[in-house]
Amino acid sequence: MDKSKTMTPKQIKRALDDVGLSQADIAEALGKSNSLVFQVIHNQSTSHPVRCLIAKAINRPVNELWDIKKNPTKRGRPRGRGLYDRDRQTAMA
Repeated sequence: MDKSKTMTPKQIKRALDDVGLSQADIAEALGKSNSLVFQVIHNQSTSHPVRCLIAKAINRPVNELWDIKKNPTKRGRPRGRGLYDRDRQTAMA
């Protein structure tokens, strides 16, 4: 989904305010930290339960709030040939 079609953190916070919820309310309901909720809203962290509760609270689908990756479990850069390559380790031994 194009980033321009997702909501900004400011819009998400305003939508939560409109329904009478705060970031602290979301955190308390899930037993998570306030900082995690902040990070999810600002797309710095991806917590599925937090995203789902926020989306449900403001009555919008998750993909309207955040750009969802095809495979959200893959993180970081892909491993290439390098120091941690299995073949290289055996060759060094």
